[in-house]
Amino acid sequence: MRVIDAHVHTWSREIISKKDLDARRISAKSSGIQPQLDSPVTNLVTAMKRAQIERAVILPIDSGLNQDMPLSLQEKTDWHADEVKDDDSLISFVGLDPRRGKEGLEELERAVRVKNCKGWKMYPPNGFYPDNEDFFPYYELAAELNIPIVIHQGFTSRFKHVKYARPVYVDKIAAEFPQLKIVLAHVGMPWVSEALMVSAKNPNVSVDISGWQIFASKTPHKLYEMIAEAKLWHVFPNRVIWGSDFPLFEYAMRLEKWVKYFANLKMPDSFLDRGYQQITSEEIEIVMWKNAARLFFGENI
Repeated sequence: MRVIDAHVHTWSREIISKKDLDARRISAKSSGIQPQLDSPVTNLVTAMKRAQIERAVILPIDSGLNQDMPLSLQEKTDWHADEVKDDDSLISFVGLDPRRGKEGLEELERAVRVKNCKGWKMYPPNGFYPDNEDFFPYYELAAELNIPIVIHQGFTSRFKHVKYARPVYVDKIAAEFPQLKIVLAHVGMPWVSEALMVSAKNPNVSVDISGWQIFASKTPHKLYEMIAEAKLWHVFPNRVIWGSDFPLFEYAMRLEKWVKYFANLKMPDSFLDRGYQQITSEEIEIVMWKNAARLFFGENI
């Protein structure tokens, strides 16, 4: 089976803020692991080969308006765009905070037209509600450029603000810009039902399951419940996208194991007894590569 990882990250400690490095140390300490201070693209490529992942989508984050960043907005775009330019298996988005105004609009267009970025990653926990009408010119431009937007939803790291990451604040965007392709990252955990509701209501909204290997490794019933509800809402399989959030959850379930786990996923009898439907291998294939191939790589699936 083909596999596309629709949600991965690369960085080095030279390009992210001291606050983000501290946040990684805090998170690692609470999990009893070593902090992940560097995530070079070479590590990603090695992990992809080991897991037999065909392609991946790198999602940079723009934290430049609430933290002191070593690189300018334009330098960070170039850093990520240049690391994938010679590798056909990888694409990069542009990380962009829509509070940047005209500068941000110009960078969005430059990133797509000049640097070949394939989409826009938005990170509301940096301090904004995404449905602010001041940001509408960004959504108009994204629609004009025909690029998807991946929006972080739910749990976030230390020094950022989770209140901005509720899926309900994306509903207005999806309704006002029906041609815009939107992905709610992490199925909005912990606001899973809210994310599925927004996706079910708006046919231009999908969800990605990156990070859910932490539940698969410890409390798999939470993953089964999410998939069962997504199927009930008619969001699964056609608007559910497989991803890992590599390398952030390698301590819970390594990438190759997450691939195998989901590729062989079946609903337990206890869920079938409650009236939920079994999932099929054809549906798994749609989630593990077809949706991402269509949405991020422009394949006519």
